[in-house]
Amino acid sequence: MSPMSKIPESETPNCPGGPIQPGQHGGKGVRRHDLDALRAIAMLMGVCLHAMAAYSGMVWVLMDNHQNQALEKTISFIHGFRMQLFFLVSGFFTAMLSARYGALGMIRNRAARILLPLLICLPTLIPLIKVVDVLAVTANASHPQDPLFWEIGQGDTKKVTALLDQGPESLLEEKEKRGRNTPLAWAVTCESEPMTRLLVERGGDPMAVTRAGENPLTLAAMVGRLDLLKLLVEKGGDPLRPTGTGSTPWRAAHLSLAETRTRLWMARGKAPEDMEALERGREQVTAYLDQQYRTRGMGPGPIGPTNPPETVARLPGFMQSYFAWLASDRMVVAIGGAGINLVQESLFDHLWFLWFLWWLCLAYAGLSWIGGITGLRGAVEKVGLYPRLAAAFGLTCCLEAFMRLDYHPRTFTLMVGPDYTSGLIPKPHVFFYYAVFFLFGSGYYRLQDKECRLGRNWPVGLPVGALIVFPLLYATAGERIINSILQALFTWLMVVGAIGLAHRVFRAESKWFRYLADSSYWMYLMHLPLVILLQWQLFYLPLPALLKATLVLGVAVPVLLGSYELLVRHTVVGRLLNGKNPVRNQVSNLTDMPPIKQEHGLV
Repeated sequence: MSPMSKIPESETPNCPGGPIQPGQHGGKGVRRHDLDALRAIAMLMGVCLHAMAAYSGMVWVLMDNHQNQALEKTISFIHGFRMQLFFLVSGFFTAMLSARYGALGMIRNRAARILLPLLICLPTLIPLIKVVDVLAVTANASHPQDPLFWEIGQGDTKKVTALLDQGPESLLEEKEKRGRNTPLAWAVTCESEPMTRLLVERGGDPMAVTRAGENPLTLAAMVGRLDLLKLLVEKGGDPLRPTGTGSTPWRAAHLSLAETRTRLWMARGKAPEDMEALERGREQVTAYLDQQYRTRGMGPGPIGPTNPPETVARLPGFMQSYFAWLASDRMVVAIGGAGINLVQESLFDHLWFLWFLWWLCLAYAGLSWIGGITGLRGAVEKVGLYPRLAAAFGLTCCLEAFMRLDYHPRTFTLMVGPDYTSGLIPKPHVFFYYAVFFLFGSGYYRLQDKECRLGRNWPVGLPVGALIVFPLLYATAGERIINSILQALFTWLMVVGAIGLAHRVFRAESKWFRYLADSSYWMYLMHLPLVILLQWQLFYLPLPALLKATLVLGVAVPVLLGSYELLVRHTVVGRLLNGKNPVRNQVSNLTDMPPIKQEHGLV
């Protein structure tokens, strides 16, 4: 009989990283209500984060005209510890499963609760999200955030002239809130020669940089418009000088057609109609730039997506090579006639964490097996709580040094927290970063910390992290080493503090939180298309950003809860996600945890 066949369904973890429910078939079961609540809260914070994204000023599929910088800070705050906490809790319960049923039983359970839902979502939910993204991007691009940018997009030079005459002098260089484009950059993106000429003759800066690290010259090269590029050069633009992110017209003219199509679609709401004409234009741009380089006795350098920014150029050689690999096209494969970057392409969207969890569970099983046959497990288990915490903090500091340095064109990062990755091949530095928390959580289970020594100083740790360390992350953004240490400190203060607070508040079972914990997996899986649709519907209403975000949450959460109750909880979907519901009114033993099983193999 396989180990998994001995697991009562009522005792299987009820979601990715979730807890073991009260047992029905003998033995002592436990439902760690504090960690259970933390997992649910981490999932629901993700819903809140995405609901706020459109109104925060950060890059998002739909960026509303009404924004509030406080929401951006809130998102960064949440991002700084949310998934780290989730992976720690997941590691804890993975170790619990493995200790009770063996590594093979744990893997089979995780395949049913993590891998299978992910595989089902790939051909169903993910395409739905892509369709909603298309609708949102189209609406976003067709609705510029102020009259000047609207008229530039319409190509009405008379109205643009009138707006510039009536407005302050700064209006010419005032960047729009969403893409941080200047009026001149937007005119070039729209490929309007009359508008570009008007704005550059009024004093528009050809070298002003957008949010994406481009300037009007690189944009002209990207769209293959030699006439616009020459016009910008005549008015003082330098076609050979890189931007702060290392982008140059030469590099932009060699950007892949797939990447170009995506960028222009997101900016303008539609892709170029004639890509062959764009390619021919780029050939003319390339010949012109080659002549410019020769005139100055320079070479254009190797073709690639971008040059490394100055922050990367100062790094040790191995780090430069690593980020050059991330920014390169070496992981691009041709699928269906399109080039797909296996590392940078967003394959899993918001479900990337399931892919990570699956591989981490396999890694944990492998490490357990190696530890069993080599005898290393015994030595590791002698290490106390605080040495483990110190080691995890040190590793986090080291991996934080790799964050916010990826300069691939599609890369999106926040000021606080780890980089984002949802490709088929995870970015190694991000994967190992979350592995630190997962493995710490698995080791923490084996310490049997029933009194929660780990989080006992939460009344000090949480305020210090939130009120002192978090503001310092912005103040030290230019100091790489100091900022990396503070990033790790903030994360661990918040994670450990949250564990301590949860132990204080959620030790007793609550029917409401039990229900919320059970429903949170479904809610997080399904929330993204609903949230984006709601943001789209509110896009045209002149309401404050905070109110819009509240409305999105106020509608999305009840709808998701209702769908869970009516469509999931007592159906095959609920059984797939959560396992069989435990016997009602059965109370678990809140202190006993299953004894640690000494494993010397996969079973």
